[in-house]
Amino acid sequence: MTSAAADKPLWQRLIRQWLTLVFTLFMIGIAIGLMILGQSVLAERAAAVTPPQAAPAMHVQTDRLVLSEGYEVPRRFPGQIEAAQHTVMAFEQGGTIAHLAVDEGDRMTAGTVIARLDTRLIDADRTRLMAARRALEAQAELAKRTTRRQTELSERGFASLQAVDNVALRLAELEARIAEIDASLVSVDLQLEKSELRAPFDAMVSTRMVDTGSAVGSGQPVFSLVQASGQQFRVGLTPDALAALTSTNDVAAIFGNKRYPLRLNAVLPELDSATRTRTVLLDFVGSELPPLRDTGALVLTQMVTERGAWVPLAALQDAPRGLWRLMTVTDDGGQTQVQAEAVEVLFSDAERAYVRGTFREGMRYITDGPHRVVSGQTVSLLQEAG
Repeated sequence: MTSAAADKPLWQRLIRQWLTLVFTLFMIGIAIGLMILGQSVLAERAAAVTPPQAAPAMHVQTDRLVLSEGYEVPRRFPGQIEAAQHTVMAFEQGGTIAHLAVDEGDRMTAGTVIARLDTRLIDADRTRLMAARRALEAQAELAKRTTRRQTELSERGFASLQAVDNVALRLAELEARIAEIDASLVSVDLQLEKSELRAPFDAMVSTRMVDTGSAVGSGQPVFSLVQASGQQFRVGLTPDALAALTSTNDVAAIFGNKRYPLRLNAVLPELDSATRTRTVLLDFVGSELPPLRDTGALVLTQMVTERGAWVPLAALQDAPRGLWRLMTVTDDGGQTQVQAEAVEVLFSDAERAYVRGTFREGMRYITDGPHRVVSGQTVSLLQEAG
């Protein structure tokens, strides 16, 4: 307080403070009155405005849940097409290739001559043996006649028994030498036979390893042949897949985008220790086949027993803890409301999923756009998707 204010009398100071208080209270009252007046005006204006109409219920499309006892899972197992028979042809004896009758890609029937060695030396040896045989035959004929004469003379007493024995043994020696020549001729004929390669079955030439005029050794590959028909698909299957194969009639192999029907031929007895699979051979049904050694996949359908239902992928919504949410609709007092059901996806493909969860048979669910609604929301139903 300044010295001038302190010099004023006490009563003047009290009057001044009282006037200040009255003025402050007066201004507060004016402010309160203006606030009350403003609220009244706003209330009157709000009452004059027409209230908005309630938003119509969202339209959703639904379908009914149909429970199944299980679902089928397609499984693919890689395999390879191979010929029923495949062999590498070679001569058992060495020589010079005189003629090749076929080339790569050619087809032939069983028994067809496909290659021949130069056999001039063998032919010459056979000619020599035949000449030697004829000479021995002539000597044997002379020995037979001599034996008959000596026998007649011996019976008359003009020849000794020793002379008869000599000509008889000479005849036996000549017959033994003729038999030896015959055995040599058989060996020569066998060499001539083995100088030709013949197709062991109806086949196609896969590879030609030599040319005409080449000198080949014993066992040297000349042609690689594959059987012209009866191609098979070789695949390794696990024991559970093998059970599915034996109970299924309709199986096929996929090569690229093309499907080739198969028929079970044999299941090999041994279990592969590395892959824990058993080798299965299947025959192709039909004439149009993929190339040999091409790799394809055997498609099998395996049944999994698990109660659940198929739903479109678009009907599922993410939920916590690795689960999914399926939005269903129920009738509650004449209003159709949304509720959420927790589901687990057991199997899915490109368009739908097989699920199990808290739903029941015949419940209606929202087939598309579950993110547009929330649990408890009232909706309007379109016709069922099914």
